[in-house]
Amino acid sequence: MGVGSVDCAVPGWAGVINVRTGPGKNGYYVLEGLNSFATAYFFNYVLQRLRRESGFSDMDTLLLCVLHGFLYIPGSVYGGKFGQRFGYFRSLHVGFGGQFAGVVLAGLVPAAWAQVAGVAIWTTSMCFVWPMLEALVSEHESKERLPDRVGIYNVTWAATAAVGVFAGGTLYKVLGAASLYWLPALVHLGQWVALPGLARKHDRWVGGQRLVTATGGGGEKDRLLTSSTTEAVGREQRLLTSSTTEGVGYFKQLAWLGNPFNYMAINTVLAIVPALSVRLGQDVERMGQLMSVWFVARAVAFAVLWKWTGWHYRFGWFASALLLLLAGFVGVVLAPSTWVLVVAQVALGWASAVLYYSSLFYTMDGSEAKGEHGGLHEAFIGCGIFGGPAVSALAIWATGSELAPAWAVGPFLFAGFVISVALKLRGTTKKVLRDDKVG
Repeated sequence: MGVGSVDCAVPGWAGVINVRTGPGKNGYYVLEGLNSFATAYFFNYVLQRLRRESGFSDMDTLLLCVLHGFLYIPGSVYGGKFGQRFGYFRSLHVGFGGQFAGVVLAGLVPAAWAQVAGVAIWTTSMCFVWPMLEALVSEHESKERLPDRVGIYNVTWAATAAVGVFAGGTLYKVLGAASLYWLPALVHLGQWVALPGLARKHDRWVGGQRLVTATGGGGEKDRLLTSSTTEAVGREQRLLTSSTTEGVGYFKQLAWLGNPFNYMAINTVLAIVPALSVRLGQDVERMGQLMSVWFVARAVAFAVLWKWTGWHYRFGWFASALLLLLAGFVGVVLAPSTWVLVVAQVALGWASAVLYYSSLFYTMDGSEAKGEHGGLHEAFIGCGIFGGPAVSALAIWATGSELAPAWAVGPFLFAGFVISVALKLRGTTKKVLRDDKVG
């Protein structure tokens, strides 16, 4: 991606200042896409392998997903703070190195305990990756360019995840079950090796960041970005943010709300895929292709939401996505046939895209501590990753029915809709009271 600019008036500077918005970010998108592909292939298919070859029951699979989410919550909070304090690239070194170690352990030791330990190490390490990639693609960006950066980020990871799931069954069949470990290991190793070059490029740009001012007849002059102008630019951006989002401050709260319920649904779906494949009589390859539908739908929805920004700060889009998520989730869990499974996944994928995109955009819009806020964004995802399988495991334990997750998780998703409406009403009431006071 090229370097952009934003025009803003800064006291003490003649003319208009062009602030370069950041170094080229293609490298970050490549890291993101590779990580998404490796993650989708490893985690989705290791669940099926454990179910089919290691004797894991439906409950065992759900409990592994519970562990995955349980580790992801505090890990993401700490990972975000670690990167904010010690640097994004140091955090990425820890993350990619740990992901490599986790899949190598699981690949070298076939015992069930090693698979669980490998997933645990891999999960914890991933917490040092996603918050930093989110921060890197959004830092040094103007308010005007941030939606574009977030859009590319979302389309990239969603599309490569869809490829990982769709092609994963074929890779598993053609390259063998061992590819479930050595292929992601190669990806993570390559990412780790690429980091020093990307870090040098990033540091050079930050160190030499300049402002170019256009004067009446003097042409363009490069000036070093001083602390005073940095503060002035920051004030301008904060004023722009506050004026744009006046009266919709509750959207930041919606950002924290959306993804826990979103990931309750989709990670419950991921956890029951092995059981669903048995019920529908599908092998690993065919089930992988079928279950890639919602991944593809999500990627397409991300592309639409990236190019069309009319949904920004529109409550109706967020609330309706929660209801559509509920419908798609129940349809997938209870699907009696493949065509019902496919249709329900389209709804699930679209709803998931709206909720994820909203959560990330509202989190990063106007944020200055992007690494830490990226960690919080991922931690709320972890709440859903943990909550969905945990509730489902309790429901199956209590009823003995593999269909219980639909009736156990479904009410939580509807509760998310009710809470979002309450936040909307509360935010609207506050705005009316504030306007009356001003008037």
